[in-house]
Amino acid sequence: MKFLGFDDKLSKFLKYEIDSVNNHLPKNRVTLQMAEQGHLNYVNRLEDQLYIDKREVQILLELCPKEKYKDVYLPILIIRRRDLGSGTYVITGDLIDQFLVCKAINKYKESWENFKNEDHSPSLTYLYKPNLIELRKVLPTSTVIGFT
Repeated sequence: MKFLGFDDKLSKFLKYEIDSVNNHLPKNRVTLQMAEQGHLNYVNRLEDQLYIDKREVQILLELCPKEKYKDVYLPILIIRRRDLGSGTYVITGDLIDQFLVCKAINKYKESWENFKNEDHSPSLTYLYKPNLIELRKVLPTSTVIGFT
């Protein structure tokens, strides 16, 4: 990655700093289906073993359609996007990840069937600081925040 307007040394330094800030991100993740079967741990980039709370898995199982359990990877990644404005975060992953996060914080009230058939505006993809605070109250171990 080369940052515009910077020489190679500064670009390398900035890339290193961003990478080191994100060392807590998962190296390997588990599916919701695996978590349902009791596989509640994952490894981060520093090789630390981290655990997902069973209660959070239960919340996600209740919100998620059964046929999508294999498509949801935990922890769900939320990325801070400074380029979109102060305190703006993006829900990464598939549409089901966006649905689960929005349902968990009561940002979306309808069913998965309605959600997948709608045209999705940024208001359902983006989270802002109050949304993030609520999300971390509900799903603190099954979500993780990354930085760009």
